[in-house]
Amino acid sequence: DRATNPLNRDTDWSSIHAFCEQLNSDLEGPQLATRLLAHKIQSPQEWEAMQALLVLETCMKNCGKRFHSEVGKFRFLNELIKVVSPKYLGSRSPEPVKKKVLELIYSWTVALPDEAKITD
Repeated sequence: DRATNPLNRDTDWSSIHAFCEQLNSDLEGPQLATRLLAHKIQSPQEWEAMQALLVLETCMKNCGKRFHSEVGKFRFLNELIKVVSPKYLGSRSPEPVKKKVLELIYSWTVALPDEAKITD
């Protein structure tokens, strides 16, 4: 919660790195992390959602294959798609959040070509 606290004035890098370390050291870390991040990314508060996206991006860069595999599951990807789709939360999601979600998904299709569901 500290890494995505809506009361943060600035990005809390120490909490973000602690989050990454925790998810790497815990057997259930990737599954728990994706559930928590999906919930935060869908927040109606733009700052909280943007912080969660930054945490997600940082974890994708630093947490390796176990985390990539969890993000690459339809369960998580569908939660991201809800943020941008007008059929779900897209009409209520702030534009910067939708833009960042699309940027991240696109960057993963380039950086992680072996994650077939992300490419789909």
